[in-house]
Amino acid sequence: MNITESIKFNKLKEENEKLKKELEELKQQQLYKEDFYKNPYSTGSIDWILVDSSKYDKLSNKEDK
Repeated sequence: MNITESIKFNKLKEENEKLKKELEELKQQQLYKEDFYKNPYSTGSIDWILVDSSKYDKLSNKEDK
């Protein structure tokens, strides 16, 4: 591998690591059907309530980044 290929490889490797970290953050923010339950006191439209909001409280806001 020559020096140019090595530099390109290192840059791609670095970018790959950044993307992996970003993907992990996005996975943590993903909500699933199991995270909600139907509000039994709902009148009219279906209201869903987050079961455990504590795991989402620690997520950063868009503005914080």
